[in-house]
Amino acid sequence: MSHIAMPDSVSIGTRTRPQRASQQLGADALLFLVAVVWGGTFVMVKDAVSAYPVFPFLTLRFAMATGALLAIGGRRLRRLGWRGVRAGVLIGLCLFVGYALQTLGLQYTSASKAGFITGLCVVLVPILSALLLRRRPSPPALIGVGLATVGLALLTLTHDLHVAAGDLIVLGGAVSFALHIVAVSAYAPAMDPLALTIVQVATVGVLSAGISLLAPGPFPVPGPSVRFAAAFTGILATAVAFAVQTAMQRFTTPTHTALIFAGEPVFAAIFGVLLAGDTMTAAAVTGGILIVVGTLVSEIRWSQRTATVISRFLSPQYVVLPLLLVLGVYQVTPWYRGLLWVGGIALVSVAVPLLLLRRELARGAISDWHISDRRERLQPVPVIASVMAVTLPLGLLLTLDGPRLLVVAFQSALLLVLLNHLITIGWKISQHVSSIAASTTLLTATLGIGAAPLLLLVPLVAWARVKVGAHTVAQTVMGAVAGSAITLGVLRCAGVV
Repeated sequence: MSHIAMPDSVSIGTRTRPQRASQQLGADALLFLVAVVWGGTFVMVKDAVSAYPVFPFLTLRFAMATGALLAIGGRRLRRLGWRGVRAGVLIGLCLFVGYALQTLGLQYTSASKAGFITGLCVVLVPILSALLLRRRPSPPALIGVGLATVGLALLTLTHDLHVAAGDLIVLGGAVSFALHIVAVSAYAPAMDPLALTIVQVATVGVLSAGISLLAPGPFPVPGPSVRFAAAFTGILATAVAFAVQTAMQRFTTPTHTALIFAGEPVFAAIFGVLLAGDTMTAAAVTGGILIVVGTLVSEIRWSQRTATVISRFLSPQYVVLPLLLVLGVYQVTPWYRGLLWVGGIALVSVAVPLLLLRRELARGAISDWHISDRRERLQPVPVIASVMAVTLPLGLLLTLDGPRLLVVAFQSALLLVLLNHLITIGWKISQHVSSIAASTTLLTATLGIGAAPLLLLVPLVAWARVKVGAHTVAQTVMGAVAGSAITLGVLRCAGVV
């Protein structure tokens, strides 16, 4: 379980710009390992507190972490002064409440759900910042909060709308972690991050020890498994993880760090399923994905450059191959038969039209790969290329009895191409958005509710296309409607839905 280092990655200290690409890649890889370690601790802590009291466990964990951090940077405590110590104690109090509620909640909920709910703290920060620091959240942050809230409901609410007690306790921990981040942002921008963290960690250890000593009876003797869990989470997942994060942040950006750490709840769910036997329903998977998506939305800088990247790499040319791979191997036996089909029709569907368009692009007949100009779309070669991209593979699939879902996909694509060309005579809709809408609709209808977050790609791509000036809002909306409607119609006629 993390969040000891996240605040400093957001707001503490002076940062240098990322160095060479190789250094940034190495830093991101180490931060990724930190997120994996943090995600794995949920199962370990859940097992430990099932046989050992919560606050004695926190005492052991943070005592070990404090000792390790003192060995690393004890001399730097002099730099804080009394003002820094007071700030560290206050921030440590928020951290203590977060860990206490999180660890208590693990006794009454699964490790997977606890990991996802704890991940909600990142998107709670903009709300608390607005209330406490009068910092108005940006529109992406508000969108992220909305997505994460929907995800939390899908993850925690049962069919009778009952919320488990453990879910609420862990949610309280997430709020405390968010308060911790806000407190660091308010009090500690100019303080030494390592020294401040030592005070925070020591505060958690002292408060945990105090509550443990107030409990009746002697301090419980930990068994081997508890000692191992305390040592692992205290030294590796707290002290070492923070030291790695502090060192590696010099070579990467805060946004990169936040995005990498957003993967922690995903690893918590994976370890929960693999090691603890947790079960994840389709709704729970969807909810977890939405929480992570909400976190990413709130962290991404929605600039012109971001729109350009999204528009370029979420284009039909790049999306079609993953789509074909999923549809080709899904419920096809043996699986390599579907893979062979995908390879063959991809060669026909993508390679041949691209060769034709490349020639047109080279001689200036079309201005870009997406053929944004409406008049260029009506030229003979672009029309022939788009029709060939769907009719040739569809003919092969029907003639040689190919996988059913691939047949449905290319039937939808053919109708969509014909509709696009018909509309292009007097207007135009976004072929880019219509292709993404058709693809995500097809995958969601095929794979079930767990794939529903893929539909978020439709407004994302629509925003990017409008932002870069390729289409108007009306053209992207009509593209999305056309892609989804045609695909659903073909799926219904084929009996898939």
